[in-house]
Amino acid sequence: MFRTLLVVLTLAVALVPTQPAQADELYPLVFPVAGENHYSDTWGAPRSGGRTHEGTDIMADKMIPVVAAASGVVGWMHDELGGDCCAMALYHDDGWTSWYIHMNNDTPGTDDGQGWGFAEGIEPGVHVDAGQLIGYVGDSGNAEWTNPHIHFELHTPDGTAINPYPHLIAAQESSPGLLDRLAGIDRFETAAAASAATFSPGVDTVFVAYGLNFPDAIAGGAAAGFLGSPVLLTYVDAVPSYTLDELTRLEPRRIVLLGGDAVIEPQLVAKFEEYAEVVERWSGPDRYGTAAMISEATYPSGAATVYIADGLSFEDALSAAPAAAQNGAPLLLANGATLHAWTMRELIRLVPTEVIVLGPDTVIEVSIMDEITALLPDAVVRRISGTDEFETGALISAETWPTGVATVHVATTNAFADGLAGAPVAAASGGPILLVDSDALPADTQIELERLAATDVIILGGVGAVSADVETAIWDLEN
Repeated sequence: MFRTLLVVLTLAVALVPTQPAQADELYPLVFPVAGENHYSDTWGAPRSGGRTHEGTDIMADKMIPVVAAASGVVGWMHDELGGDCCAMALYHDDGWTSWYIHMNNDTPGTDDGQGWGFAEGIEPGVHVDAGQLIGYVGDSGNAEWTNPHIHFELHTPDGTAINPYPHLIAAQESSPGLLDRLAGIDRFETAAAASAATFSPGVDTVFVAYGLNFPDAIAGGAAAGFLGSPVLLTYVDAVPSYTLDELTRLEPRRIVLLGGDAVIEPQLVAKFEEYAEVVERWSGPDRYGTAAMISEATYPSGAATVYIADGLSFEDALSAAPAAAQNGAPLLLANGATLHAWTMRELIRLVPTEVIVLGPDTVIEVSIMDEITALLPDAVVRRISGTDEFETGALISAETWPTGVATVHVATTNAFADGLAGAPVAAASGGPILLVDSDALPADTQIELERLAATDVIILGGVGAVSADVETAIWDLEN
């Protein structure tokens, strides 16, 4: 079975107690490593030079975020770039102390010893809050020849080091994790994880799309969201184990393959027939035809509203797919200056009263709106567009959910991979997908997050897709 990359920054956890804990009580920590990790109780284990181990080694990949275990003031730091780096102490507000040793000292992707393991603004004397980002996992110091980890120590107010292991276990078990991620090691596992977190066994239909390009998955995602079905991903000539495992769990009656033989080879049909009594293929001659066929199969009696997005870029379509699902509207594709015959035919069949074109006229030209008006003289043809994809996404969200929502999903515009299966997941929660840069929270997205006032924000993808800094910014915004 697939692994789910669980909750991200465990940022809002137990508050510092009004009375300091004693050494034999569980100290209320925020778990300090905000990502996949493992550790064991090695307290007292022998170390070089006759030492014994006075902490817990939390093993995790380089650049996994490290957060403050409690509120307090940054104490000593080993912070010499290229030299004595990278470790620090945090003096808690209640008199306790925690140490963070072997933080990153490498340029990301290298082992050059020329990196910086601390978050921006972390320096001696600075006060930080429990759960605040302070740095990143690494292998600095005498851990240079070991696997990356954080050596974490916990000291009582009198300076005595105590075994942190039971306190870490308690912190990990009690941390609610206000920002969750739906993520796996790749796009295929991410799609399976998103499905598993959202859909129960016994769904009627599962959609399967080619995972190395976006058009079929995103156009299908709008339909899947409307029908209450997940989208899983496949290679052109092989089905990933994560997808098969999730199909086993879901036990669908029907599997719908999106796209033609060029993106899902005919030989795979027999494999999918092992997992459902009905296997269908919805496809046209290209991405525009496939989107039209998805619409025809999903809305046989027509639809009042139709969204049209650019078929050569994914951002506006990704934002629109949950909105289309919410409104019972098909998502069709256009090619900049061209309204394809398949799209025109489907518009005529649907007989919508409203057609919403997504993105600026540099993406979908005014001439396409003129064509649609000529084709459907009784329909209102209008555009939702901002100055960039972030503002466009925020405008789509604001129009679709004017009174706010309980849950928002967030995806990056730097790559389409993790957003492919997001539309039906967001639709199931009754909320939008808002867009971010991998390393920055755009102003328009921030404003829309504030307006929506969601109780849950869920990130699609791991820290490689949406960084810990963006996650921290969202958490700070929501709390």
